[in-house]
Amino acid sequence: MTLISGEYPPMRGGVADYTALLAAGLIRLGVDVSVLTSTRAGGTHAIDSPRVSASVDGWGAALWSGVRDHVEQFRSDVLHVQYQTGAFDMKLAVNLLPWLNRVRGGQPRLVVTFHDLKEPYLLPKLGPLRHLATHLLAAGADATVATNAEDFARLAGRGADGQTAWSWGRRPLRAIPIGSNVPERPPVGYDRTAWRERLGIRNGEVVLAYFGFINPSKGFDTLVAAFESLVQRGSPVRLLVIGATAGDSGSIDRHYENRARERLDQPLVRGRVGWTGFIQASDVAACLRAADLCVLPFREGVSLRHGTLIAAVVHQLPIITTSRASAPTNHAFPRFQTEENALLVPPGDPAALSRAIERAVADRVLRERLSRGAGELAAAFQWDAIASQTLQLYDEVCRSEVL
Repeated sequence: MTLISGEYPPMRGGVADYTALLAAGLIRLGVDVSVLTSTRAGGTHAIDSPRVSASVDGWGAALWSGVRDHVEQFRSDVLHVQYQTGAFDMKLAVNLLPWLNRVRGGQPRLVVTFHDLKEPYLLPKLGPLRHLATHLLAAGADATVATNAEDFARLAGRGADGQTAWSWGRRPLRAIPIGSNVPERPPVGYDRTAWRERLGIRNGEVVLAYFGFINPSKGFDTLVAAFESLVQRGSPVRLLVIGATAGDSGSIDRHYENRARERLDQPLVRGRVGWTGFIQASDVAACLRAADLCVLPFREGVSLRHGTLIAAVVHQLPIITTSRASAPTNHAFPRFQTEENALLVPPGDPAALSRAIERAVADRVLRERLSRGAGELAAAFQWDAIASQTLQLYDEVCRSEVL
C-alpha cells in the first residue's frame, strides 16, 4: 500500500510525523508500505522506514502521472491520502485523484484521512462553491477517516451508520485518532533535575510548557497576556516554549510571532522565558517531562486534531486548555472533561487562563489528579492501535465492491 502525503520527515509538521509513524506501525503489522511525497522530504531515511519516493515536485496535475508510475512500480493495492489543505499547496489535483482513479477502474482502492476540514481558500467570489474541492475528495474516496470528533460530526451529518452524509458521498467513515509524534520515554539516562538546570529553571519555579507552532489559531497571545499577569502578581512561574515556531508547509504569520517575542522580551518577563527552537523528538520528550503544566489555549477550543495536545496526554502532564462552544459527542473518541483530565477555560480570555494556571500552581493535588486523568486517556493514542484500526479499514475496503 502507498501513503500519499504533502509532507514527510525531515520536513517539520504534524502530518509529516503522522505519516511516518503510521507507516512504521503498519510495517510492524507486516504491511508492505511505500510513501509518495514532496521532493522537499528528500534525504536519508531510517533503515526500518518505508520505501520513500520523494519525487513530487508540485501538487498540480503532474501528480496524476506520478501516482500512476508509483503504483506500477510498487504494486500498491491501497492509496491512502493524508489530507491537510496547506500541505498540498492549495492545488486541486489531489482532490480530483479519487475520480481519476475511478475512471481507471477503481484500482488501487483509495482512502482519505482528513487531518482537518479547513477548506482551501480558492476562488472566494464563488462563495460556498469554493468548498467543493474538499467534498470532491471525500465523495470520490472508497473510505474516509476522521481524526477528531468535530470533523467526524461534519462528515457524518445527522447519520450514525458509519457512513458520510449525502453531501460527502455516503462513503464508509471511521473514527481513528492521531497519535503522539513525541516518544513516550525521554532519552536513556534522563535526569529531570539535570534537565531543569540545563533549561535554566530555578528552584521553586513552576514550569508552564507550551508546545507547538506560534500562530493565531493556537492562542499563544492569550498565554502571553496571562503569563504577564501572573508574573506581575508574583506567581513563581516560568514559560518554556518547546519546538520550532513554524512548520515547513501551511501559512506563517511572522508579524504575530514577532509581536509575541517582543512582549516576552520585556524586562518584566524576559528572565522567565525559555525557547528551545527546533529539537529532536527525544529532547521534546525530555522537556515535557521537565515541565509541571502544559498550557495550550487553542482559539477554537480543545480538539484531538492537535498532536501537541496528544503529546501532553501521553506524557501525563496536567493540561490547561480551552473549551469549545459546542463540543460534538462521539464516544469513539476520548473526551476532555474539566477537573478530571484537564482544566478548561474559555478561549481568548487571558484573565480566566491566568486564574486557572494560578490555581493549578497552588494545588499539587489538583495537578496529580489531572495527570492521572491524562494517563487514562493515553491508551487511545498508541500507534499500534491506530495502525491496527487502519489496516482493518484497508481490508474492508479491498473486500468491498467499487461503488
